[in-house]
Amino acid sequence: MSNPVPFVFNFAASFQGGGLKRLFEYARWFDRRGGALFVVNIRTEEALKATFPGNRYFPVDQPLYERLFADCNYLRGVADEVGTPEFYYSFGIPVYRRFGRINWFHLSNVLPVHSMRGIPLPNLDRLKLAYLGSRIRAHFGNADIISAESNWSLSLLDVPRPERLFLSVNGSDDEIGYLNSQNKSSRSDNALVVGTTRYKALGDSYRVFSMLKRDHPSLHLEIIGHKKHIPREILAHDDVRALGLLDRPQVIERLRAARFYISTTLIENSYNAASEGAVLSEESYLSDIGPHREFLDGLVVDRVSVPEVERPLLRVKGKDISATQVRSWNEVIGEMVGRFEEEREGAPG
Repeated sequence: MSNPVPFVFNFAASFQGGGLKRLFEYARWFDRRGGALFVVNIRTEEALKATFPGNRYFPVDQPLYERLFADCNYLRGVADEVGTPEFYYSFGIPVYRRFGRINWFHLSNVLPVHSMRGIPLPNLDRLKLAYLGSRIRAHFGNADIISAESNWSLSLLDVPRPERLFLSVNGSDDEIGYLNSQNKSSRSDNALVVGTTRYKALGDSYRVFSMLKRDHPSLHLEIIGHKKHIPREILAHDDVRALGLLDRPQVIERLRAARFYISTTLIENSYNAASEGAVLSEESYLSDIGPHREFLDGLVVDRVSVPEVERPLLRVKGKDISATQVRSWNEVIGEMVGRFEEEREGAPG
């Protein structure tokens, strides 16, 4: 067994999207502070090692059948390497057994703990999410701390000891940097949508775009995400551009250039996508859901109706948003470490 590390982070299921973003920010933070051990998907190992060599990485290449029937068996190998860590943090993966002295479960996707009523999903996805939700709930008792990315998401978690719940939002360093910058972007005549899964309600997004186009005839709609998930009737329009999957710097670049950002999503765990769009674009139209309301708390926003869209939307202008609406990753991770330390101090010897 090599020298133990106090922090073990399990991001084995995270190789894209918000999970990958949080993984890289955690790896960056600990790389500068003595390092931690990260259990990671094998697809992310090389980039992490090259960028943050101060950490240790335990790569996992787990086939589907193992995730279904032997999930987290790889932790035996981690234990052989580092023993029992002081702190164990699991991103979206149920804490099947107590692994560290203090154990933390972070809810990475709200759908498994939601009824999913009214949320359009393929039947197979609905079954997989419900199964994951049952496993998450069944093992809440092994977690000393349970976090999610909005208070609304936390409200869905029925746990015996609510004091275990902790709000852990996503950091917004790109937004803070932009708000503090004197060099604002020039705008293209584009509206932007990020994400193409069915619950993003792209049909409603296109209806918002159509309303905006009446006053901006040269406006185009850009959509970032898997092209195969965009309805054909939307792609058929000449004023729609499917940009496909872009890396993060490219997404930020497109947001900074957008005149409008549109998010008609039906459900989210976090306000992160909304905060990026609302801060970096000139004007945004956001669905009126809990996480978006939390982000906009304290701001004057317009609640607007859009023709043929059943749900009212929240309209906000980027110039009305200040850095006080969002948190830096340094704050977010510092609060997480502080909460770990509090739990350790209160734990029985």
